[in-house]
Amino acid sequence: MPASSTVTKEDAAHMLRRTGYGGTNAEITALIGKTREQCVDAAMGFTAADAIPNGPDVGHPGWVVNNEQWQVHSDVIDWWVTRMATLSNPTTTPSPAPATAGSLPIYERLTFFWHDHFACAQDKVGDIEAMWDQIRMFRRHAMGSFDNLVRLTAVHPAMLVHLDNQHNTVWDPQENFGREIMELYTCGVGNFTEADVVAMTDAWTGHNTVGWDNVNQFWDSTYVYDSEAHDHGSKTLFEISASWNGIAQNDGERDVINELVHGVRQQATARRIAGKLFRWFAHAEPSQSVINELGDVFIAGNMTIAPLLRATLLHDEFWAPSTRWTQIKSPTDFVVAIVRQLGIDAGQMGLRWRMENMGQVPLDPPSVAGWGGGIGWMSTASAWSRGSLARGLRWHATDDSGDGLGLLPGIEDMTAANAVQAILDLFGLEDVSSQTRNRLESWHTEAHASDRWSIPPVGFMLGMVTPENQVF
Repeated sequence: MPASSTVTKEDAAHMLRRTGYGGTNAEITALIGKTREQCVDAAMGFTAADAIPNGPDVGHPGWVVNNEQWQVHSDVIDWWVTRMATLSNPTTTPSPAPATAGSLPIYERLTFFWHDHFACAQDKVGDIEAMWDQIRMFRRHAMGSFDNLVRLTAVHPAMLVHLDNQHNTVWDPQENFGREIMELYTCGVGNFTEADVVAMTDAWTGHNTVGWDNVNQFWDSTYVYDSEAHDHGSKTLFEISASWNGIAQNDGERDVINELVHGVRQQATARRIAGKLFRWFAHAEPSQSVINELGDVFIAGNMTIAPLLRATLLHDEFWAPSTRWTQIKSPTDFVVAIVRQLGIDAGQMGLRWRMENMGQVPLDPPSVAGWGGGIGWMSTASAWSRGSLARGLRWHATDDSGDGLGLLPGIEDMTAANAVQAILDLFGLEDVSSQTRNRLESWHTEAHASDRWSIPPVGFMLGMVTPENQVF
């Protein structure tokens, strides 16, 4: 269907779940009857005809410091979850488009996408200020030039430390980054050889950090290009012999990133990024024809991210009913939904250790390949941990005295059907199976006969862990 197709309530709700973290009734209603293109314009904050704004910059708050890093990392998680959960969804497009975008939910979705793609971990980096700055950078450049994003990421202190390029010199080559910039960040497996890894590593020699500061007695991770540590000789990369440099510094040098993004590996890079972005926003199994189609859009847009994202969000498969409710919530999506739906203070949930048990701690991906996701989020351990969170929140959520939220009042006195509907409404569950609804009604009927007092807290727990609350 064309971009001019008008959206229904179900369409609008689906789009807001995918471009943000769900919409309120007012936000959903405001989009009904608009075209797909108008809805996508609103979500992105500008039209296809506008200049692409810079992403929002949240700055560097004074509490993000390298003292007590474990606690600061925990605070960053609470801050980010709260930000994701509380940003409003736009329903109109500003005109003219701003030079810098407002704080739109889609930028948080994209920021986490790039964080997962260029995965760096605080556990290895050991510099929470650098990690904060990297996430901040992803937000600012989320929709801009992919070439520029790769350049900024490659020499960012978090990446230099995480993949050891800070130690990569002509005298002692270190292959980690040279391999991963091809395997994970650009063209992907099958599009380079082991000889290319060696050449790529040599091309990145000298792109290091300041290192140990004898005066102030700390490791300075600021990027520095050390020409003496760079291999200036000819290297054969992708069967092209030249004076390759990761980021060309002098006339006569051939720029690696330009080759990966705009040169002989452009098509492979474009298709790989297009496929990943589609899987992030739409569904997990795009056909090769869809990937090729979106990869061509990426190339036609000079490898700028915004046109690729727009084409993804306007694609028929994004809007198809079969795409809805097919994404499994990551632990981050899950806790953001809970905070958003219930108004719970993220800082009071002990998120750091709870999310660790679920398998996802923001700023600490388990490997250079990020988290993976999909059906992997439905492991026994993850499901148990989600249930544990529900159990831990049940009294605070339903208690109507003191600091309790007083949710689900009076459901012990309702009919089973009305009580179950109240639970589903609380969690924003629009479409549930008859099996889920019948099982919940049976539980309410049994509990009403014997343990009426338990209905609010247990009903809260059951709503939180229903299968339909694990997908979006």
